[in-house]
Amino acid sequence: MWKCKYHTAYIVKYIEDQDYCSDRAVHLAALFSKPNESGNRNMIMIKILERKQEHPVKMLFGKNMKHFMEYDTFGLYTARVYYDWQQAKDEGRDVAHLKEVCQEIQKRFYSDDRQITLSDYEVACTLEKQMRTAPLLKDARYTEPSDYDEILKERPENKWKATPKTIHVSEENLKEHILGGWTGRVAGCLLGKPLEFWKCQTLSSMLKETNNYPVTRYVSTKDFTPEMIKKYKIVTGTPLNNQPWIDELEGYAPIDDDTNYTVLNLKVMEVFGYDFDPGDVLYAWLNWLPAGVCCTAERVAYKNAVEGFSAPATASFQNPYREWVGAQIRAEIFGWVNPGNPEAAAEAAFRDACVSHTRNGIYGEMFIAAMVAAAMSTKDVREIIEAGLSEIPKNSRLALAVRSVVDDYDSGITLEESLDKLHSLHDESNIFEWCHIIPNEKIVVLSLLHSGGDYTRAIGNCVQFAFDTDSNAAVVGAVMGTLLGPDGIDEKWTNPLGGLLASTVLDEHMNSIEDLTDRTIKILKRDITPDQRLKRRYDYNESFDIG
Repeated sequence: MWKCKYHTAYIVKYIEDQDYCSDRAVHLAALFSKPNESGNRNMIMIKILERKQEHPVKMLFGKNMKHFMEYDTFGLYTARVYYDWQQAKDEGRDVAHLKEVCQEIQKRFYSDDRQITLSDYEVACTLEKQMRTAPLLKDARYTEPSDYDEILKERPENKWKATPKTIHVSEENLKEHILGGWTGRVAGCLLGKPLEFWKCQTLSSMLKETNNYPVTRYVSTKDFTPEMIKKYKIVTGTPLNNQPWIDELEGYAPIDDDTNYTVLNLKVMEVFGYDFDPGDVLYAWLNWLPAGVCCTAERVAYKNAVEGFSAPATASFQNPYREWVGAQIRAEIFGWVNPGNPEAAAEAAFRDACVSHTRNGIYGEMFIAAMVAAAMSTKDVREIIEAGLSEIPKNSRLALAVRSVVDDYDSGITLEESLDKLHSLHDESNIFEWCHIIPNEKIVVLSLLHSGGDYTRAIGNCVQFAFDTDSNAAVVGAVMGTLLGPDGIDEKWTNPLGGLLASTVLDEHMNSIEDLTDRTIKILKRDITPDQRLKRRYDYNESFDIG
């Protein structure tokens, strides 16, 4: 009722004459207007921000102190509040009136003379609550639950089933499929790794100058003339833990988040058993994985877990990246340990995905896990894609996006035409779209469809689209490697790896890909004994009164 007593001019005067950044001012600014008075609310919020620039309050970090997280875009929620607005809008929430103020706060964080103030953060947190609780618009078109039981209800009625083409997974073939999957993932990641963040037009121009378009091999520093290095601002001599060119490797595949989580999830199932739960995943992250190697949704979920949140709150609180590709890159191992069983693979993937993602972010991991499980038992790429679609809500944005590119392929659209169409629909210069699951899943599916069953064509297709090249090529490489086995992957892709993979996972700093394969097979056979000491880590004999 109190909202009706206040007028815009009164609140602006309150902000100007009194404590403009107090909880009361922020509360009034965020909650004052009725939904149809959003213009007033925006003007009030921006007035707060203007006043804070004139009279900055206490810095979060000391005036002269340079903190390593200060310019880290994932360090403070103020750096990502506008991304959260984009996410809320995508979910169909009534947040149009909050766009301008979210943009203003995020711009202040990135400005050269920005002031990282406590009051900026307070306003951003108030906005987060407004967006998180905003009602869905009445014309919302999609059905996208994040609860597993609800996801099951929304799957297609005609689920994927084995056809006469289905190949029985014999004991002797298991290792070939899994070894091919591990190898294909690592090689695909290495192809895309140094090409990440290149824009499509520039990337295609560079690749054509090196006579590598369509892409049929790794990119090497030997491909570049001095003129090309200057023209494209190419960096060489890159540290191995960054984005090295293929001839800069040192006989093994270097650390990358796109392979870290595959190793981590293998260890999760070895220690906690196949029936691990989301709490086990978070325990593994906090104890076995350095925070600094986590990106986007995983970094926010990690931070939330440190602060005491449990899943699924770790995925949703102040996490605008919850529908990005981060969960998808963790998927394949759940397919490898469930050969020919997409449903079981997707269920295991859900238990992992829900700690950091919601909605289509979760479906991305379930979709890939199901496809990999199917690739263990069929060589038909269309069947593999249908197996993935059978495990996610049919009326979700992700399922409809995949269906749309399958329809394009069936209509005879070429790969180049598909590339042009994708870039007309999704802006690679907008990082929210660049890393979002929707355009990147389209790239994965189109790369598979246009591969002709060939590993080189599949991962080559993938990086030509640009966007998140290493993540997408790793996923495509894993699917194709699983389908074809190691014999289907040319030595030009495998030789630079030396059969070795580095990671930042605790006690897993260097592994042979063959050993990782053998360990995966033990999980597949459920030939493991969970560490009950860790499973009981929070069970105490004593009881305490809360007082």
